Amino acid sequence: MTNDLHIFEAIKANPHLGIVDAGWATFTIKVVAGLKEGDQECWGVCDFDAYEIRLEKKLTVNSIAKETLLHEICHMLLETFGLGIPEGDNSELLSATNEKLTITMSRAMIMFARLNPELAKLLLL
Repeated sequence: MTNDLHIFEAIKANPHLGIVDAGWATFTIKVVAGLKEGDQECWGVCDFDAYEIRLEKKLTVNSIAKETLLHEICHMLLETFGLGIPEGDNSELLSATNEKLTITMSRAMIMFARLNPELAKLLLL
């Protein structure tokens, strides 16, 4: 069963799980070694220019790999709903209420689950 496999193995065994539908674009999930964002080593990156979600191959603990993938999907969803940080803006400030963020994220997660039911089930259950 797919739920018993490490997320990387599940994607390898079922290549359609390696495509995330954002509604306006599809993102390909890639597992790579030596992942960096700028000069920083990292576990995951959501690249809006290449339409890719890249994950570090060293993520051998399945729960951490799943959380990292979901984290990157959340970046994709928040960008989709207009909550991306403009390029060159290094601030961590976001002017939105808890309620606004909650409505945005709940709608984004519903959209993600409807567009990607198998991947959502694999990540969330």
